[in-house]
Amino acid sequence: MDILYLSHCVPNPPDKGEKIRAFRQLNHLCSRFRVHLVCFARNEADKSFARELSTQCASVYVELLSSTSALPRAAVQYALGRSLSMSFFTSMSMRCYVEALANRVPLSAAVVYTAVMMQFAPSNVPLLLDLVDVDSEKWLEYSRTRWPGFLYKLEGNRFRRQEIEHSKRVRRVLLCTEAEVDLFSSFAQTASARCLTNGVDIDYFDPSHCEALPELKGRRLLAFIGTMDYYPNIEAAIWFATEVFPRLRQRDPQMEFFVVGRNPSKTVVRLGGQPGITVTGSVADVRPYIAASLAVVTPLRIARGIQNKVLEALSMGKSVLASDPICRTFGTPLPCGLVRCNSAAEFIDAALAIRQQPGVPDPAIRAQAQEQFPWDRALAVLSQEIDALL
Repeated sequence: MDILYLSHCVPNPPDKGEKIRAFRQLNHLCSRFRVHLVCFARNEADKSFARELSTQCASVYVELLSSTSALPRAAVQYALGRSLSMSFFTSMSMRCYVEALANRVPLSAAVVYTAVMMQFAPSNVPLLLDLVDVDSEKWLEYSRTRWPGFLYKLEGNRFRRQEIEHSKRVRRVLLCTEAEVDLFSSFAQTASARCLTNGVDIDYFDPSHCEALPELKGRRLLAFIGTMDYYPNIEAAIWFATEVFPRLRQRDPQMEFFVVGRNPSKTVVRLGGQPGITVTGSVADVRPYIAASLAVVTPLRIARGIQNKVLEALSMGKSVLASDPICRTFGTPLPCGLVRCNSAAEFIDAALAIRQQPGVPDPAIRAQAQEQFPWDRALAVLSQEIDALL
């Protein structure tokens, strides 16, 4: 059977949150069906990675989405009353391609990855929509913490209306945590929603398969891992560096804080000028930094969906010192190794307590991650939903 997969990003390579989930879904679908991939790329390297998928997909259509042209167009549409996010991904050429594909190929179903791609979904094909998380809630949370709040609130309300309308077109809405399912169901009462959680590559994030970096040996460091041009990550790293780390350093002058991730903003880069703080920028492999750390810290105030950085650290047997919003995404009980910290003082106490422990992987933390977050179990839900759709 022929399946259409619509994605707002190139699902290759699996090196960041949105791509990891799409990459796993695409591979799983390709093992069972002829999959036709339609996606957006952000640059020429992205387009090359998309073309690599031609060996496993029945067809691949990739379109370059330039922020330089897409953002002004979206801003005009926003002023006219449309959602900024939806308008950013508007493309007549992609719409025409999908229509032509649906006319020449007997598509049995379509999997739509994120709400912004619903505008390209064929009208006569059974649909499965993976929202991943409730994106409208992110905009509404921004409205409470960022300026200008009223514009973020406006976008949140517009996007929420779109989420509700899209849910009426599809057989099932998928979300990555039970908390997201509950939230979505609270305002989209007629929708049928189900949890398809993220997994983690247990074999790849294995501390015994990780080559150590000599320059990190013997150092006492806490690590923050993430894409560093993403606002919730920026805010969290800055907050920890200014509100927690200086007081922690007073108690332990040898303690260090590493911010590890691509595209650090200017404000994040400036953190590297403070004593004990290192901003690495993009690295070839995050595993050595996780392995060398006493613990991974995730002090995010805004946390939608599930944090892959948490799953990866737990898989490597490392404790994760996490804010309450992060912990709420996991429900109860918390996974082994996830430590809830509700304030700067609690982060300091937890870090000092971790300091007293040997900095080696904890097999109990890794074992539970292996049991709780296998990709096979998560993708079994996708198979069930596709079979029901067909």
